[in-house]
Amino acid sequence: MTRSPGDIAIVGMACLFPGADTPARFWANICAGLEFIGDPLPAWGADRYLNSTTTTHIPTARGGYLGEAFAADAAQLGVMPSSVDGGEPDQFLALRIAQAALADAGGMAPGIDHSRTGIILGHSTYLHRGNAAVVQHGVVLDQTRAILAQLLPGADAAILDRIRAAMADQLPPFNADIAPGLVPNVMTGRIANRLDLRGPNYLIDAACASSLLAVQAAMTELRAGRSDLMLAGGVNASISAEVYMVFHQLGALAASGRVRPFTEGGDGTLLGEGLGVLALKRLGDAQAAGDRIYAVINGLGQSSDGKGAGLLAPRMEGEILAIQRAILDAGQDPTAPLLPGLIEAHGTGIPLGERTELGALAAVYGARAASGLPVSAIGSVKSMIGHCIPAAGAAGLIKASLALYHRTLPPTLCEVLRPDSGLESTPIYVNTTARPWISAPGTPRRAAVNAFGFGGVNGHAVLQEAPQNPNQAATEPVPAHWSDELILLSAATTSDLASRTRALLAAMARHPQAPLSGLAAWAADHAGTGPCRLAIIATDR
Repeated sequence: MTRSPGDIAIVGMACLFPGADTPARFWANICAGLEFIGDPLPAWGADRYLNSTTTTHIPTARGGYLGEAFAADAAQLGVMPSSVDGGEPDQFLALRIAQAALADAGGMAPGIDHSRTGIILGHSTYLHRGNAAVVQHGVVLDQTRAILAQLLPGADAAILDRIRAAMADQLPPFNADIAPGLVPNVMTGRIANRLDLRGPNYLIDAACASSLLAVQAAMTELRAGRSDLMLAGGVNASISAEVYMVFHQLGALAASGRVRPFTEGGDGTLLGEGLGVLALKRLGDAQAAGDRIYAVINGLGQSSDGKGAGLLAPRMEGEILAIQRAILDAGQDPTAPLLPGLIEAHGTGIPLGERTELGALAAVYGARAASGLPVSAIGSVKSMIGHCIPAAGAAGLIKASLALYHRTLPPTLCEVLRPDSGLESTPIYVNTTARPWISAPGTPRRAAVNAFGFGGVNGHAVLQEAPQNPNQAATEPVPAHWSDELILLSAATTSDLASRTRALLAAMARHPQAPLSGLAAWAADHAGTGPCRLAIIATDR
């Protein structure tokens, strides 16, 4: 099997998506067909998500929220606590996940030289909590005081000043410590600083295609020989009210409160929070080092739609061009491409976008074989976690990579196929059940990932399962999560055991979003000792 010298190995990854704080948990959730679309946590709704005036202007506030996972230990990350409140929260979560991805790639051991390691992330420069607070400090407070002075011409100036000061006390601080957390590119600069990376660091904003284009830029660095290890991915850790309002104005939000790509009755998308980072090396270097390789990126292509029907309307010709360029970059013939066994679609659930995407795939991969059997499973993780905008491509890449690594075709949530999908005449089918990924001997499994952004920017990635590494013993990947969890408690007496059980119930009540594995871990940490024992095999909370 010949390989292009441009092949890039995925040697590490980390992520934080709704319901998952590790790639292993993310993969387990996908295989189980779990959906993490819901309402924002009430306790956080006023300051993090959508306020009462916003929700009156949109059909739904549902989405894929991180919930309690939206957290980072500033001190553990080497960040002064005084620098956190008032900054962009995504910066600190990005540092946490980038550090985890580097560790997964074996890059956190003492003494490793990272002079040729870089970080490129996709991130949208939308309004966020930090710069919204600065606007209030610099503009809104003075405007409010001026309006009060006009409405109450006899009011004492000192009273107006106290009112202004009281409003300022309700805002996060704005000072020199906070300022770096308001500058978008400091996200990657902070990561490079804390992890001592001396390769390139910058952001890419290509809307929903941001992650794939960040990965493509990282691949260019590696292929050119300027860097030896690159971190790349996408970040969308906090959804602002303004972004929800924009999607509503565009008619993109699903009033049904769910995301169902390719499904009859699917009426739009919902936004998701999340971030994912991949650690990349040249394939030859990864093999020589004996690295664990999740998957190989053979090629990545991008395009613009050019002059289409509208500024934000997708154009099939542009999407076709991105797919063909990726196939060419992978060393294949675009006129006779190798069929991927898995296609992770952009699949937002917006009908126009889906018709365009499926039409582009049909144009590239042609008609169904004479046997009548489809061979390419298509899906979209957005059905489970929502649309993570600049991090959407990272979610798709991690999903496809883990599918190749575990040789499993993952499901997507789709009840009844959209009648106008046109898939029955193509080699593509919607896969709704986790199933073994069977491949003929000597034929590597292949996958493809789409990410198409507002404004007509398109990205497509071509992946392949990792070859057997001659420098590493053959091993079978083992799932890190199971459908059942074992909960164990022990105590000296039955009354003590009852107390421990009540403590477990209290912990469950304090952490309503905690996964079953987290509860099992809590029980293990508080299991106790003694002859009175309780063992529960649990399938759900």
